[in-house]
Amino acid sequence: MTYFSKEHKEFRQRLREFLEKEVQPHIAEWEEAGSIPLSIWKKMGDQDFLGLSYPKEYGGKALDYFYDVVFNEELGKMNSGGFVITQQVVQYMSAPYILNYGSEHLKEKYLPSIISGDTVSCIAITEPEAGSDIANIQTSAEAKDDHYIVNGTKTFVTNGIQGSFAVTAVKTDLEAEAKGISLLVIDLDSEGIHKTELKKLGWQSSDTATLTFENVKVPKENLIGETGKGFEYLMNGLQLERLCLVPSAIATMEYALDESLRYMANRKTFGKNLNKVQVLRHKMAQLTSEVEALKAFSYYCAKVYNEGIYDVKLIASAKLIATELHEKVATQCLQIFGGSGFMEDHPLARMYRDTRVGTLSAGSSEMMKDIIAKVVIDKKEYTSLTHTETKHPSPFNEEHDLFRASVKDFLKREVIPNLDQWEEDGEVPREVYEKFGAMGYFGLRFPEAYGGSDLDIWYEVVLHEELSRINSGGFAAAMGAHFFLAMVHVNGSGNEAQKQKYLTAGNEGKLIGCLAVTEPDTGSDVKSIRTSAVKEGDHYIINGAKTFITNGVNSDYIVAAVKTNPEAGYYGISMMLIEHDRKGVSATKLNKLGWKASDTGEIGLDNVKVPLENLLGEENHGFFYIMQHFVSERLSIAAGSVSGAEYAIELTLDYMNQRAVFGKKIKEFQVLRHRIAQMSAEIACNKQFLYSIYDRHSKGEYLVKEASMAKLVCSQMLDRVTFECLQMFGGNGFMEDYPLARMWRDARLNQIGGGTSEILCEIISKMIVDEKNYASKTA
Repeated sequence: MTYFSKEHKEFRQRLREFLEKEVQPHIAEWEEAGSIPLSIWKKMGDQDFLGLSYPKEYGGKALDYFYDVVFNEELGKMNSGGFVITQQVVQYMSAPYILNYGSEHLKEKYLPSIISGDTVSCIAITEPEAGSDIANIQTSAEAKDDHYIVNGTKTFVTNGIQGSFAVTAVKTDLEAEAKGISLLVIDLDSEGIHKTELKKLGWQSSDTATLTFENVKVPKENLIGETGKGFEYLMNGLQLERLCLVPSAIATMEYALDESLRYMANRKTFGKNLNKVQVLRHKMAQLTSEVEALKAFSYYCAKVYNEGIYDVKLIASAKLIATELHEKVATQCLQIFGGSGFMEDHPLARMYRDTRVGTLSAGSSEMMKDIIAKVVIDKKEYTSLTHTETKHPSPFNEEHDLFRASVKDFLKREVIPNLDQWEEDGEVPREVYEKFGAMGYFGLRFPEAYGGSDLDIWYEVVLHEELSRINSGGFAAAMGAHFFLAMVHVNGSGNEAQKQKYLTAGNEGKLIGCLAVTEPDTGSDVKSIRTSAVKEGDHYIINGAKTFITNGVNSDYIVAAVKTNPEAGYYGISMMLIEHDRKGVSATKLNKLGWKASDTGEIGLDNVKVPLENLLGEENHGFFYIMQHFVSERLSIAAGSVSGAEYAIELTLDYMNQRAVFGKKIKEFQVLRHRIAQMSAEIACNKQFLYSIYDRHSKGEYLVKEASMAKLVCSQMLDRVTFECLQMFGGNGFMEDYPLARMWRDARLNQIGGGTSEILCEIISKMIVDEKNYASKTA
């Protein structure tokens, strides 16, 4: 998904050069001074960096929101929360109320000077006794003749000392709670205003004040919009305020990760560089994966906002995850620096302090969870005064939706009623494969010449998602092992005769395949497999054992990784087609924790004679074929993990709506509501991360790092979600009659199959720490 044009990139470069010259060298000085010179705003205005999305009639540029994304990302790279917030308060938190709801008089009076950089503004909402509870503010504005008399106190006002005016929330009706709130533009040089500068834990380069209003006269023409509509305006405006925080937070996290990697490359302890310490490498892999997921999600949120869609839950989710992750990254990166990170002259010390306010400002994390819970659990709908409701951007078109409906219908009719029996039997009947094949589900991506449909990748995503929603990892694994593990190798590396034989019958579900790579003593360490294939005349003689093979007992053929050159490591592995009924092939069914409906076996290969023409692809290219298909396999596991997590939440919400304890339904308990909100936010984030990778994958990009990251974070998420959801069922969740028991067991393998989470961290760390490049290699 492309979000930035050539013009966006040119703007980024110009802004970056300005910030590196005019801002970065002075950050320490401004931190010490506790304020930023007003001249920097004028310089930014002169360079057309302000008012990016504001109308041209007020001096703005009328650009799309992705220019604002670039603006906030580049500000974040300065590693100064104080500098960032001073800019954001003006451009995204105060002036927009004038733009969106103010009179033409107010717009003409205040907006041009904001955009030119001649004026700095602030927003005054919070009071000593009213933070997130805006409805209970006490600052009063009594109408008298042609003006208001304002009395009260506002606190935590960024730019409150240097600001020229404040967009201020006041009570024009003290008895009306939320409906009594109005917004006034108050010039801060007015008589009766007293400013007290506050000392803060972080954001030290920004000035922050308590403003006290004592009989301050404010012209009635300074009312923004209508009397009593202030609360509505604030609720709408808070979405932009929350959204603008996300890209700057991500950029600061990326800065911290880059700084940590540089330090690890140079710092030696116990005789080796820190970048060789596995626990630190894995920490960096984990953090980087989470930041990448959030970044993809943030771009999706920006696109939704840019298209005029008002989605309170989406933005609350982005703000919640971004600020919580920001704190996590700051803490764990500072840890890497040891005592150095605790020193004031170290950039991570400043970042550590600055990030702490993120989970408090623009609505605390707890408030974000309350909002998300209202949408997810109570089905609350938030309406907008400025946005038009339209359909969310989606990678799926009408044909995909029709296909999804057909899959749902097939599963509901042919699969779901029989799952309990198949779980008990430990296998799926062969006729089900034929029914599945008759629907065309095995051949979605395979060529029409062999009975496939040659469809785009999103049909495959739909299938993975729907299979994960029937609550049987075993059934999904049995189907997937056939077409997504075995057949994909035949399609990718097979010759014409092999494709005609195995793909055609495989698409019909009449020949069932399995992939056999893992061995009893070698799991993810593929290069160390010991199953040998020795060439004798017109045959290979194969000896060895394979384990954890889905469809390993009842399949018709095996796509097996074998060593054709035992001394060559990676370069001695080949792929071989082995018919299951050949002499010397044996299979023993394994008893598993989950995935009960799939047959999983250990396969023995004892002097099995296989014709030379059963070699799949070129000899000694097998490792690269396996690696090539790992990208798709990991993405499929990630897709199943996300959709499975969504289904777990749905089941849990149904239970929460029905189950009552201590006299009320459990959906009313805040601690459970917040858990649901947290999980829902993570699911939304990881889903868009996954879709962004699929989009690139569909265009032919070989995404080892990204697919590994997606599989890592999505499978970890599924594990957490099923665990937390099972907990909400109490003792019922431990009973086999309840679906969460099976789901929890099945979910455990998602972190193991396709490369364990630890192996994925190894791969990711090689790419981000060692800068290893995994190129696509095919014969």
